[in-house]
Amino acid sequence: MEIGRVIPPGQDGAFQVGERKPAGSLSDLPVSHRRLLDEAVTATMATVNPSGTVQLTPVWVGADETHVLLNSARGRLKDRNLRARPQVSLLFIDPTNPYFWMSIAGDVDEIVDEDDPQRGQEATDSINAMSKLYLGQDEYPLRDQSVQEVRALYRVKPTKIVLFGDVS
Repeated sequence: MEIGRVIPPGQDGAFQVGERKPAGSLSDLPVSHRRLLDEAVTATMATVNPSGTVQLTPVWVGADETHVLLNSARGRLKDRNLRARPQVSLLFIDPTNPYFWMSIAGDVDEIVDEDDPQRGQEATDSINAMSKLYLGQDEYPLRDQSVQEVRALYRVKPTKIVLFGDVS
């Protein structure tokens, strides 16, 4: 994984990725940008449709030290895209400062479906943790009641991270 910093405006090479450093895990992110993963920041996720066009969708996000964690209902467009083409890009913009952001590109390393008898609870626990963070509710309340919704947990291994804004 590589972490790059965008050169700020007013400096030579502004708005280009300047310094690039190898990183071993998400714990190598500066605290200033790690908070975009740890706080209730809705990210914009890009996946690729079968036609080759880009599909954008807002998503809740979790993280551990090595993976960005996503969750969706099985069968939705983003789910179908991630299963067929595991490349994903995420953009996190600080809701209080649009000039402070982070993009993460990566590949889906693993998908855990909620109905998996051995590990399905991980998908349920993931969406409930995101519900707690984003809604303040211990259990995810937004399931589609008209179908037997099955949640899926996606573990995304970052390959490239780009940071913009003061780094601390």
